[in-house]
Amino acid sequence: MSAHLLDLSTYCTNLDQPVFALHELPEEVVAVLFAYYSRSPLPLRDNLRRVLAEDLALMPGHTPTGDGAAEYAAAEERARAFHEKWVVGYGHGSVAEHAVVHLAVEEISIVASKALEDCRLASYTEKSTRYVPFDTESYVREPTIATGPLASLYDETCRDLLSTYGRVLAASEAAARAEIERPAGWTQARYDSVCRSQACDVARYLLPAATRTNLGLTINARSLEHTLTKLYSDDLGEIRELAGALHREAAVIVPTLVKYAAPNAHLRGRRAAVEPWIDPQPDAPPVPATNTARLVAGPAEPLSDVAAAILFEAGAGAWTTLRTQVAAWPAERQAELLTAYLRDRERFDAPGRALEQVTFSFELTLDYGAYRDVQRHRMCTQLGQVLDCRHGYETPPGVAAVGLADDYHRALAASEAAWERLAEAHGPAAAQYVLPLAWRKRLLMTANLREWHHFISLRTGRQGHPSYRRVAQDCWHELHRAHPALAAGIRVDLADYDQARA
Repeated sequence: MSAHLLDLSTYCTNLDQPVFALHELPEEVVAVLFAYYSRSPLPLRDNLRRVLAEDLALMPGHTPTGDGAAEYAAAEERARAFHEKWVVGYGHGSVAEHAVVHLAVEEISIVASKALEDCRLASYTEKSTRYVPFDTESYVREPTIATGPLASLYDETCRDLLSTYGRVLAASEAAARAEIERPAGWTQARYDSVCRSQACDVARYLLPAATRTNLGLTINARSLEHTLTKLYSDDLGEIRELAGALHREAAVIVPTLVKYAAPNAHLRGRRAAVEPWIDPQPDAPPVPATNTARLVAGPAEPLSDVAAAILFEAGAGAWTTLRTQVAAWPAERQAELLTAYLRDRERFDAPGRALEQVTFSFELTLDYGAYRDVQRHRMCTQLGQVLDCRHGYETPPGVAAVGLADDYHRALAASEAAWERLAEAHGPAAAQYVLPLAWRKRLLMTANLREWHHFISLRTGRQGHPSYRRVAQDCWHELHRAHPALAAGIRVDLADYDQARA
């Protein structure tokens, strides 16, 4: 069929406008078409007609038989050759960013989900521990431990935690129903959901890091290949197995673009390379009474930097001139400029990019459940340490309120004892599977001021879990103590709520 006669209406949302969407096309074909923009003088629709004429076998709904099978193989080879040339040969990796893969990932541990979600250039939706209950078998057996002499200890610890979780969940839900009267206008389903979520907020501290979770992942092929390489290079068997499963399924959609994902010697050896520099007796700060945040790094004169950036963005002059000019202003005038810059924002309006000129680092000590939510902020740099028992654990007030505090502390003590034995036999990375979400970990989080606006505003909101609300509130207090004019413009909720979810 002549290329100019091919009907494109199946693949383009319109045929006569300069802006249109593509659909019903294989992801690798979309990547090819966008790649042509940088090498071809033709508009995309003309290149699409050419692809349809030459490689019709690659289109959806085409079932090659007989000679068609050879045609399909030849078309596939042409697509592979194109990607080999531009993605591999010329390092034109942005081509792969136009191919998007949607992956459903089920029955992995929370540990594995955190490793996967460490990729910042992707979108995730994960099973919530705040809404969904779990049973005593809802855990993953870490592959190395499962075949070793401590397998029974591992199983007993996970089941004990999940059994205690079930008791706390049931008692907390009953308490919520007794305490919360169903308001007029609420459906029964809404009332049930609120009571259950209140209970989940209390009980989730007992879920082991081995707990099974599900998530949806949307990622472009370039980021996916990097993620697969990272997962293949992990020390944990479950995470390497996950890399293979993701790779196998993604190859159905974008075979050429994830072709070279493989274990990486540099990534595998990086921890061992650093090991000789680690003090065998690290710092032992006092165990905090609760989750905390501490400002540990930032610029010397951040208000002057932000004020100069605001003026630069407005076209007021060269950076060095503006920075010198603003430095001579009194702090009150700098603060007034910042206030004017932030004025009249609606609820969902983000502050301007001038706030990205300054960066602050906070050391967070927070329970693993809170960390799961904090990790979702990917416009930042997060350096996390392996979950262990050095920093104590959180105890929600709700467990005492339902008379199960002794049971709670017994289960946490048992998890610590199991962790010590497993860490000695299999290393701390594998041992973390038996630690519940109540145990704290240490995290260094570095972000620009604009992202801290977003983080503090979102994570102190009334609907937030109390554990990370306290961390976000501490971030604001720390910033306000050091730089009150910068903190003044951040929307923060410093209140405490007895029934935040209602």
